Amino acid sequence: MDSRTQRIVEELQLKHFGRLFGQLLRFRLVVSLVLLLSSVLIAVLDGAPWRCAFMSLVGVGAFVFLIHEYRRYQREGVSKQSLDAHLWMGQIMLQCVIVGTGGIASPVLAAALPLGFLSSLAASRAERRWLLRLQLGSLLIISVVQVSGLIPGLPLWFLGSPEPLLLATGALVVALALIVCSIAGSAVRTTFENMMSEALAIRDELLATHRSYSGALEAMSGEIAHELKNPLATVKGLTQLMAREAGRPQPAERLQVLAGEVVRMQDILEEFLNFTRPLVPLTVSRVDLGALCDEALVLHEGLAAGQGVRLERVGSEPVEAMCDPRKVKQVMMNLLHNAIEASPAGGRVTVAVSAPQPGEVQVIVRDMGPGLALELGGRAFDAGVTTKAKGSGLGLTVARALARQHGGDVMLGNAPVGGCEAVMILPRELPAEVLRPVHGVAHVG
Repeated sequence: MDSRTQRIVEELQLKHFGRLFGQLLRFRLVVSLVLLLSSVLIAVLDGAPWRCAFMSLVGVGAFVFLIHEYRRYQREGVSKQSLDAHLWMGQIMLQCVIVGTGGIASPVLAAALPLGFLSSLAASRAERRWLLRLQLGSLLIISVVQVSGLIPGLPLWFLGSPEPLLLATGALVVALALIVCSIAGSAVRTTFENMMSEALAIRDELLATHRSYSGALEAMSGEIAHELKNPLATVKGLTQLMAREAGRPQPAERLQVLAGEVVRMQDILEEFLNFTRPLVPLTVSRVDLGALCDEALVLHEGLAAGQGVRLERVGSEPVEAMCDPRKVKQVMMNLLHNAIEASPAGGRVTVAVSAPQPGEVQVIVRDMGPGLALELGGRAFDAGVTTKAKGSGLGLTVARALARQHGGDVMLGNAPVGGCEAVMILPRELPAEVLRPVHGVAHVG
C-alpha cells in the first residue's frame, strides 16, 4: 500500500471510528462510575486500607480523564491523538484495576482479552506491538510479584488464595489468549486495509479511464464540429441555389450531392454516438464466428462491388466462441469497411477465422492497400485519428472497446505480403470479470 492510499485509509478509518467515539466516551463514563463504586465496595469487603485508597484513586483518575476527553470531543471532535490516548489509557486503567482487585486471581482479568482485541483492531501496526508488550509485560510483572509472595495482601481474601502453580498456569493461558486476540485483531485490521486499498485502486483506475474517455470525448467534439461544418455548408449552398431555381427543373446531380452530404453527416453522427454511448452489458451466446463473418461479408458486397474489390473468406471449419453476436458483428463490419476502402480497384479482401491457441479464437481481415501508415504508430485506435479524407476516427476506437469488453482485443499491422492486417482476438469462454461488470449484469443466453 503506497503512502497516499495509506493516508486515505487512515482518514476513512478515523471518520468512521469518530461516529462511535462519542458513544464510547459516554459508555466509559458510566463504566468509570461503576468502577469507582465497585472499588469502594471491594475495599469495604476486603478491609485493606491500601486497596481502598488505590482503587479510589484509579476510579477518580479514570472519571476525570474521561470527563476531560468528552468535553474535548464536544469542542473539537475526534482526532488521531484522542484515539491513541484512549487506547493507552484504557490499557493502563485496566492493569491498575487488575492489580487492585486481586492480580492474577482478579475477577476482571478476563476483560483484558476483548480489550486487547479491540486495541489491536483500532491501533496502527507499530502501536499494536507496543500495546501487546504493555499487556504481556504487566501480566508478567503481576505474576512474578504474586507467585513469589512479595505482596501478601494482593489477592482478595474473600475470594481465597489460589496455589502458585494454578496462578502461573492461569497467567500463561491469559498471555497466550492475549497473543491470539492481538493476532486476530491485526488480521481483521489488515483485511480491512487490503479491501480498502483494492477498492481505492479500482476507483483510481475507473477515474483514470473516465478522465481519458472525457478527454477523448472533448477532443472529438471539436473534430465532429469541424467534420460537420463542410457538409453543412454544402447543404446550405445547394438548398439556397435550388430555392432560387425553384421554377426550373432541379438538376439531379445537385440532389445526389445533397443526399451524399446528408448521409456523410449521418455516418459521422452515428459513429460519434457509438463512441459516446456507454458499453451496455453483454448478451452472450455460443456463436459460430465463421457464419457471423459470412453475414458481414454479404452486407458489404454492395460496397465492395462499387470499389471493384473482391471479398473472400478463407477456411470453412466452424469456430465457436461465447460472445455477444451483435457487438462482434459490429466490430467485423467496421474492420471490413476499412479494408474495402483501403483496397485498390481489382484488389481483394480476405477474412480468415481460426483458433490458433486453446481457449482463444481470432479473425484476421487482410486487404491489398498501402498498409498502415508509419506516422500513425500506435495511435491508430485513438479517438479522432484517421487517414481518411472524410473519416471521423471513431470506428477503430469503438471496435477495440467492444472487443476488450469481451476480454479480447483488436490489433493492426502490416501484412508480410503487403496491405494491412486487422486481427480480432476473442476468448472462447468469457472471463468471470467480464460476466460480472461493475455497472450492469451480463446476460448469458
